[in-house]
Amino acid sequence: MGNYYLMHKNIKCGNIAIDDISGAITAYKDFSTGASPYMGTADLDKMKKWWEMRTVPATRNMMQEILKRNECFSPEAYLTKNLGLSMTDAYWICPFGMDLKYEDVKFLNFKEFNEGKIPYHNASSYNPEYDLNSSLGGQMEKYWDLNAVPSTLIKESSKYYGQQSMNEVVATYIHDALQAGIPYVKYSAIKTDDITILSKCDAFTSDTVEFISAYEILESHKGANDKALYDQYIEACVKYGIEEDVIQRFMDYQTVTDFIISNTDEHLQNFGVLRDADTLKLIGPAPIFDSGNSMFYNETRSTPFSRVELLQRNITSFYKTEDKMLSKVKDRNIVKTELLPSSAEIRDIYMSVGIPERKVDFICKNYETKIEMTKDFQKGMSISLYHEKKKEKMLAKQEKSTAPAQKFIMVCGLPGSGKTEKAKALLNRLKFRGASQIEAKEIYPLPDILKHCRYAINKQAIMDGIKTNSGFKGCATIISANGIRDELKQSNVSCDNDLVFTIAEARIAAALKNQVSVVYEATNLNTSDRKRFITLADQMGVSQKELYVKETTPEAVAPYVTIPTDKLERMYELLYNNPPTSEEGWTKISSEPSEVIGLCEADPEVLHEDELEAAISETEETEW
Repeated sequence: MGNYYLMHKNIKCGNIAIDDISGAITAYKDFSTGASPYMGTADLDKMKKWWEMRTVPATRNMMQEILKRNECFSPEAYLTKNLGLSMTDAYWICPFGMDLKYEDVKFLNFKEFNEGKIPYHNASSYNPEYDLNSSLGGQMEKYWDLNAVPSTLIKESSKYYGQQSMNEVVATYIHDALQAGIPYVKYSAIKTDDITILSKCDAFTSDTVEFISAYEILESHKGANDKALYDQYIEACVKYGIEEDVIQRFMDYQTVTDFIISNTDEHLQNFGVLRDADTLKLIGPAPIFDSGNSMFYNETRSTPFSRVELLQRNITSFYKTEDKMLSKVKDRNIVKTELLPSSAEIRDIYMSVGIPERKVDFICKNYETKIEMTKDFQKGMSISLYHEKKKEKMLAKQEKSTAPAQKFIMVCGLPGSGKTEKAKALLNRLKFRGASQIEAKEIYPLPDILKHCRYAINKQAIMDGIKTNSGFKGCATIISANGIRDELKQSNVSCDNDLVFTIAEARIAAALKNQVSVVYEATNLNTSDRKRFITLADQMGVSQKELYVKETTPEAVAPYVTIPTDKLERMYELLYNNPPTSEEGWTKISSEPSEVIGLCEADPEVLHEDELEAAISETEETEW
C-alpha cells in the first residue's frame, strides 16, 4: 500500500492511500484546506471517482502496450507512477517522505524528452521516460506537444475516415462565423500519409488557469431534489462566483450549437469552468471544446434522417435527448442562423480531406434539417418528439390524398429489346407524377445484404435486415438484375445467380415496404419468375402491378447482343410459350414492339451467361 499526500500545487489537501497493484484509492482524509477537488468538498467516494476519471481508458489502442511496458496492472496504477499529474489542473500526489515541489514535477519541465510529448514520471526516481500522458481521457489517441507555445493538444483520428477530427474543424468554422462572444477552442487539422487526420488545438489551461468539470461542480453542490440537474449546475456556478447571465448565456449557446451540429457527447466532463489556480476563484465558463462526436460521425446510412428520427437519437448530457436540452434554453435567438455556414461550405471542408461524397451528402442534408428546426425553434415553435410525430402524422395524411399511388412495375423481354430504356421512361413518368427518384442501393445497401452471405445465402436474415424509413415514402427506383451484377463486380463479389436474384427480391421488398414505387427490369421469361415478384408485391400491399413486354425477334436483336442465335431462339420460345396473363395478378399488361434497335448500336446490351441460364434452366429440364 502506498501513502501519498494529495497536492494542489504545493498545498497539502489530504492523505491518500493507493493500492500498489491496482492503483485504486483505498483511503482518503481531507485536510479541509478548501483546495481539494470538488471545490474543497472531497471525501473518499468522491476521490475514487475523481481518480477513475483522471485515468486513460484501458480501451485506448496504445494503453495495453504502455501498461505492459511499464509493468502496470491498470491505468490507475500507471497514473500513480505519473504522480497523478495532468495538464488541465495543478493536482498531483507526493509520496510520504519525499521532499518534492510542484515546480519539480510539473510536465512543462520536461520539454526536451520524448520529442516534446508529455513524458511519464517514475515514482522511484522521478526521471522522465518516453511515454504518453497518463491522464488524458477519451478514446482517441492523443498527446500534448510541449514544444509549442502555448502547449498544443494533438488528437489522432483514423476511424470513420478521420471525421471526428474534421468535426472539430467544422465546429470551429461555425463558431468563427457566429462571432457570438462565447469562448471556444479553435481546432485545425492535418491529413497524414496513412489517412490518419490529426486535429490540433492550443491549451486553454496553464500554470495559473485550470479546468474544473461540470461533474465536479455539481458534486460539490447540494441542490434541491426537485430542481433539474441543468438548473442546479447554473445555480452552483453562480454560487461559486460566475454571474448568472454569463453562465446562462454560455449554456444557451452551447446547447443550441450542439443541436445544430448534432453533438451527442456533451457529457459532464466535456464542459465546465476555468479557475485561477492560485486564488481558487472561478474565472468563467471554460471554452467549448471536444465536438468530435458530432455530425453523425459513426452513421453508415446514406438516407438523411427525418425530423422525428433526429429527435429520437440519444445524446449524453443533462438529458438523453436533444429536445429536452432545447427546452432549457432561455434565449432562443442566441445563435444568429443567418450567419451559419451554408451546407456547401460544410461540404467543401469534409470533401477536402477525402471523406466519401455519399457520407458528406448525408451530413449536409441533416445539417440543413437541423438549421430549419432551429429557425422553427426561434419562431416560438415547440421542438419536441411529441410535436414532430404529430406533425409527421398530419403531413402523412395530406400526402396520402395527393401523392401518386405506389406501383410495382415489371419490364420483361429479350436482351436488346429495349427493357432498360423502357424502365427509364417508366421511372420518368413516375417522377413527372410527383415521385422523387432514389437509388435502390440507398434503400438497402449491398454491405448490409452481403454480411448475411459470407458462407451461404441466408435469405431469412437478409429479409429480416430490411429497415423502415419514412424518408423514402413517395419515391421511385429502378431495380435491375444486370445493375446488381455490375454492383457485385465492383465489390469483387462473385455474381452467383442465386445471390443476384436474392438481392433483387430483398431490395424490391425493402422498397415496397418503405412505400417506394419500383420499376424492376430483367428478362423475366418464366411465369414462375414473374409470379415470384408479383406475390411479393401482394404481400407488401401494393395494389397497382403493371407489366410491360418488349416484343422483338431473335433475328432483330442478334447483331446487338453477345449471345449465340440458338440461345436467343430458346429464350424467345420460352417467353412466348409462357405469355403473361392477368391471371398472374397484373392490373395492367402492355405489349409494345421494340424500338431499341437504333439505341443498341450505340450501347449494345450484354446478357450475362448466368442470367441466360436462369431464364431457361427450369424449362430446359422438361422441354430440352
